[in-house]
Amino acid sequence: MSGETFLNDVSEGLDTMLASARTTREYPSNVTLKQVDRRTLKAGTGTAWREFQANQLSAQDYGEQDTIDNPQQLDGSIQTLTPTLVAIHTAIGERVALRLNAQAFATFGKSNQAAIDRKKDQDCLLVFASAGTTLVGTGATLSSGSIAAAVERIASNAVEPWDGPICAVLHGYGIHDIRAEAIGGIGSYPIPEGYTADAWKNGITGLAINGAEIYRDGLISPDSTPDARGAVFAKGPGGAIVLVQGKSPWRSEEHKDNVGYGLLNIYLKDEYVVGERAAGRWLFALLHDATAPS
Repeated sequence: MSGETFLNDVSEGLDTMLASARTTREYPSNVTLKQVDRRTLKAGTGTAWREFQANQLSAQDYGEQDTIDNPQQLDGSIQTLTPTLVAIHTAIGERVALRLNAQAFATFGKSNQAAIDRKKDQDCLLVFASAGTTLVGTGATLSSGSIAAAVERIASNAVEPWDGPICAVLHGYGIHDIRAEAIGGIGSYPIPEGYTADAWKNGITGLAINGAEIYRDGLISPDSTPDARGAVFAKGPGGAIVLVQGKSPWRSEEHKDNVGYGLLNIYLKDEYVVGERAAGRWLFALLHDATAPS
């Protein structure tokens, strides 16, 4: 109608509202953590965790008239692990905190704890690089035979064999190569229900190779080659990798009123250490090609 003005764009006059908020998705940060031996440094026991390992004794043959007079020496060794501090510090202005969307604000607490958990798992993965023996090799395709070989070297170690559970923690690209090996016969001959069919339908994560349970840890980072470093190791209590927890995770706050409207510093701290038990015997690294599947 003549003389009337229509305004079609009113977006600048609308309030910006958040309907939802989420944290950035990431790989589970407890895959390797679940496989290691987790110990606690108890209060009142000092700053270091110590484990005594008794050395073996040797029995001898004696005749009927022999005098048994050769006492064995009782001795051993001590492994010492000292937990250290890990922390994350965040700061937020009082003015921003007051006006920030509640859903968005709630994600920050989760992000702090996720950072601590991620570092714990990554520190466990760092132990793989210190393994006394590395199987496969740079640029080589990972195969089930290397995992099977590592299992036998752990279970049949001449110095100290392991008779407990064993696992393989791998990057997903290495798992893909083993799956391809497992399902190689599909299309050539009928596949009955069993290992190959399971690998075809659900992948090999959660299955076993020569007794070693397979786990995918996405926090294993391929290098520029690209290679990835996984490992086969004695898992669980008494196993190859030990994580000693010192003081349990704790949180503290500090208010600074002399900064602008006021500043809230939040500190999240943890204390732990990761080490290798029975070095060179129960942990074998797997360095393999990590080219992206196509």
